[in-house]
Amino acid sequence: MTATIPMTGITFAKLFTGIFSGTFGLLGLVFLCIGFGVIAAQNKKRSQCTAYAEGTVSAMQGQFGSNGLRAVYSFSIDGKPLQYVSNYSGMNHLLVGQSVSVYYDPEHIGRVYIEEDARQMRMFTRVFTILGSVFLFVAVFVAVILLGVF
Repeated sequence: MTATIPMTGITFAKLFTGIFSGTFGLLGLVFLCIGFGVIAAQNKKRSQCTAYAEGTVSAMQGQFGSNGLRAVYSFSIDGKPLQYVSNYSGMNHLLVGQSVSVYYDPEHIGRVYIEEDARQMRMFTRVFTILGSVFLFVAVFVAVILLGVF
């Protein structure tokens, strides 16, 4: 015996399945959009940073309230020494004194792209796109199998 919602003909099982699939589908789309949006922003930043400077990891800086360390990169542009502090903590694979390639935007010197720094963001985007894909797959699978959609 299946219970239906009065005057609609919809069973509670189909309603639950629809809500479940819709929620997972929406979460999947949100995660995918965030992942692909960050990838697009990183690619845009990389394309804008066309000038090159040789840099080094000058220090590892602690972050308040966290055990993670952020890398401090030192480089010079036209003889002017500059530093860039990573936005990401957990840069344990870097060593102080290690050489890095620094790409910067000649029109906006504060915009810097460092490959070692970008690796952290690539991991973030992979996690978001994989989770988004899994959520979307689960939503479609449940909708197809339980609701008989398509």
